[in-house]
Amino acid sequence: MVMGLALISVSCTPAQKTLITDRNLPTLKGRWEGWTDFGIGQARPVLTWMEIVNDSVPLQGKITLNQLPEAVALVIPADAKTADNSLIIEFKNGTISNQGTIVARSGQNFIELTYFGGAKPKLEGWFYYWALKGTLSVTKK
Repeated sequence: MVMGLALISVSCTPAQKTLITDRNLPTLKGRWEGWTDFGIGQARPVLTWMEIVNDSVPLQGKITLNQLPEAVALVIPADAKTADNSLIIEFKNGTISNQGTIVARSGQNFIELTYFGGAKPKLEGWFYYWALKGTLSVTKK
């Protein structure tokens, strides 16, 4: 008896980075939703909402990190959080970097986001807020 092994190759093409330009800025305007990971031990990913309110530089908007895990919330000053340990990070000076990403800075706080266009647009990147660094991935709603 001869047994054969069939290998099936499934092609999952990863999303391609789309350089952000003045021309595609209008596609970024609106509400995005996804998750933030802080990479801290057992801290669970945090539901994240992001809203970009305009379609020209400087980009403006806010990122809401919903109900931070206690280990993460302890790092953030009490007056920067809401009653349910959520954190709202506002940005008003988003620009397009030489690498085609969105960057924004406020004091020591910094964010950089890469855009992945296509049927289900996505923004991925990282931020530094107070002494906290996280990565986020959000899709357009």
